[in-house]
Amino acid sequence: MNQAFIVTKEHRRFTEFANAVRKEQTIGICHGDAGVGKTNSARRYANWDTLEPFITEWGPRGDHDARHYALANKSRTVFYTPDVLCRPRTLIEEIIYWQRKVGICADQHLRTLNPVPPIPDRPAELVQLLIIDEAERLTPTALELLRDRHDRTRLAIILIGMPGIDQRFRHYPQLYSRLGFSHRYRALGRDELLFVCGVRR
Repeated sequence: MNQAFIVTKEHRRFTEFANAVRKEQTIGICHGDAGVGKTNSARRYANWDTLEPFITEWGPRGDHDARHYALANKSRTVFYTPDVLCRPRTLIEEIIYWQRKVGICADQHLRTLNPVPPIPDRPAELVQLLIIDEAERLTPTALELLRDRHDRTRLAIILIGMPGIDQRFRHYPQLYSRLGFSHRYRALGRDELLFVCGVRR
């Protein structure tokens, strides 16, 4: 059973950051120490704890799936964690797979609102934001492929990593020139940490 998600100030700041990256169709970097909540916030933003199992178990659908379609349409986001030794070609193929699946779900929701909605011919184009966790695992070739995909499709991208990842990307001028936002995910303050832990003063 999943633990209840507690909305903190840092999560709200992450949401504002992700919304800005998505709206401006740019590339953003989110960095912070291990364990501060970067991954949890990103998964929450994408509704990934609900959507990923639904998409993975792809099969016959029913009326009860409307909630998942609505969530996919609301987030228009793919959350992706590359393997430690992820090959660039595999990276792009898997990202396209998840874009297509999330896009199909969003498309199904839109069709409940309008039988012939003004949507792209390719449902994958409905996805507006790609969040990549553990971005340190990406090779220079993978980063270049992502930069090229952003340039060609205007897909917004957030790269999540440890402190210093923003400095690493300075070595890739073409990618770095596309960066629109950088967000530092901070640890909880004392008062908020006590609240999350359920400690009363």
